[in-house]
Amino acid sequence: MRFADKVLFATGGGSGIAASVARRFTAEGGRVAVADLDEVRAKAVAADLAGAIAVVCDVADEASVQAALQATVDRLGGVDAIFNAGGHAEFGPIEEWSFERWNRMMTVHAGGTFLVCKHALPLLRQRGGGAIVNVASVAAFVAQRNNAPYGAAKAAIAGFSRQLALEAGPDIRVNCIAPGRTHSGMTEPLMVARGGGDVAKGAEAFGQGNIQKRVAAADELAAAVCYLLSDDASFVTGSTMVVDGGETVI
Repeated sequence: MRFADKVLFATGGGSGIAASVARRFTAEGGRVAVADLDEVRAKAVAADLAGAIAVVCDVADEASVQAALQATVDRLGGVDAIFNAGGHAEFGPIEEWSFERWNRMMTVHAGGTFLVCKHALPLLRQRGGGAIVNVASVAAFVAQRNNAPYGAAKAAIAGFSRQLALEAGPDIRVNCIAPGRTHSGMTEPLMVARGGGDVAKGAEAFGQGNIQKRVAAADELAAAVCYLLSDDASFVTGSTMVVDGGETVI
């Protein structure tokens, strides 16, 4: 029960890794504000979790972020931990990208992480400290074809997390997780495309890019995230944990 009496604010909580983190955090005694742009998905996840609430949050809109965090304080009493997973995926050759699409990618990922952290820090300090985990990607560290804007946004998050760890410490720990090929709501369309409509076949093909020759389940990433959010990682800050089945070493 590592998270007894703790409250987590999780963006992108309506699906994928963040939903799995919300379930694990709850199972270990905590309560979760499931924050998502899609209210229906947020409510569906929160409905299955004891003590959880659903809040609408557009991470690219400062007023929306402030309102979602305030709703969490009002309904759950405070915030002890943050998981920033809100985002989207778009791909294609760089010459086909408009500046508007580029800015949207940077604003949602890097900007959204910045906005949540900015407004969460005072709330964490009110509780005597806490932990933040942001989401980068292996694309922040290795080149991937037709993925330059996404990789740039995720590299920005990794760099921002290191800087914020120094600024927020010692009472608030800030770390980053860099997932590899993971089965989630964001990646499933890729698997469907690779498998000619067959998710399992596409997942098998997608997983060939790492040592373990498979994709990760969202629960496997949630295990790493909850470690970083917990006191088990009490001496870990400013780090990026790569969870990728060995993709970045080959």
